[in-house]
Amino acid sequence: MASASDHSHGRRAGKELRRGFSTGTAVTAAAVAALRLCLTGRAVEIVAVRLPNDVFLPVAVTACLLDGRFAVATVVKDGGDDPDVTHNAELSVRLKCDRRPAEAFHPEDPRRPEGHRDERRSGATDGSIPGIRLIAGEGVGVVTKAGLPVQSGEPAVNPVPREMIVRNLADELRRTGGCGPLPFDVASNRSEPGKPNVFLPWSLAGARVEGGPILEIEIEVPKGREIARHTLNPRLGVVGGISILGTTGLVKPFSHEAYEETIHASLSVAAACGCRGVVLSTGGKSERLARSLLPELPPEAFVQVADFFAYSVREAVRMGFRSIIHSAFFGKVVKMAQGHAYTHAHKVALDLSPVAECAEQLGHDTEFCSELAAANTARQALDLLLGRDAADVLRAVSCRAAEQSRRLSEDRLDVRLLLFAHDGTLLADVTEPCRPV
Repeated sequence: MASASDHSHGRRAGKELRRGFSTGTAVTAAAVAALRLCLTGRAVEIVAVRLPNDVFLPVAVTACLLDGRFAVATVVKDGGDDPDVTHNAELSVRLKCDRRPAEAFHPEDPRRPEGHRDERRSGATDGSIPGIRLIAGEGVGVVTKAGLPVQSGEPAVNPVPREMIVRNLADELRRTGGCGPLPFDVASNRSEPGKPNVFLPWSLAGARVEGGPILEIEIEVPKGREIARHTLNPRLGVVGGISILGTTGLVKPFSHEAYEETIHASLSVAAACGCRGVVLSTGGKSERLARSLLPELPPEAFVQVADFFAYSVREAVRMGFRSIIHSAFFGKVVKMAQGHAYTHAHKVALDLSPVAECAEQLGHDTEFCSELAAANTARQALDLLLGRDAADVLRAVSCRAAEQSRRLSEDRLDVRLLLFAHDGTLLADVTEPCRPV
């Protein structure tokens, strides 16, 4: 079996970067530490978390103590060298455990709760089915809109972290021989009023736990509400705090995976809300300008895709949308017109020669075209175009960008593109196929 250290580093520009771990891994580690304290009476300073790929990752535990009826453990999320808003956030688990006389279901037993897709139905039981009651405490978000991988009304703990929690706690119970006499009140798999929660049967991760314990886990993130304001949770309909995320358990520095997941989630919410088309903006400012121009569209229809031009178009196709509207500034539109799948400046150098070619084809003089090709920045080129009142060139470049988008969609989307100046002026509004001016 591979060690975690084999998978914990990446490279960027020749420099070795340290990987971190996800909020899902942090919560899982805190839950394992709390359960071990509950079962053995011993506080721990480090635990090994089994990741989805069966690698064990050592995670430091910053606090582990008994608090009345609960075992409480805290882990500080380490994002490694990735610039993430949850880096250094404290995530705590309050755990209550009861060795209720309950049956351990064999996978073939017809009474066995169904797996992952039916985990919510298994919460409506007579209180004897073993598993984990997962509760959203302070600073943990609650889902309020359809389209996300978690049902509305439940804690915003994504499917993979749920499975990690169940699997790791099942491992811990097997290692310690199950629950002995405990000093805590009875936990129940019945839903309790007040805090949003969901019941997770042990079968969620294919676990068979002898003795059938029922655990109650409340996740708390003290600064979760504040952190969430700097995420897309409010627009996704996740209220009250952060989401507990992760698909691999690790955070790869400067990877595209996290942002692509955010785009996917935003498009899923838009589809679930009945949007037939979406507005793909390259950032907050271009989105605000599009919103002011398209007030009739619901807020869910607006999705920030940053530099992920090709990915967002293909995801829109895959999710069944009929149309897309791009909202962008000149530099991004130039790169889109050249067919670049990803438009970040660090990956794709700005090449203004196609803009000069458009100007030449439209009859602009050679000197002007040379100035365009030699411009240092997109803004300088745009100033030259505006100084010549060359709206025809702006439209031509925008049409090329819209055409590239249509090609990426394999002709399955109606495409419109809005080109804005940085002062908010609408410079071009084109649809594909573009018609001559």
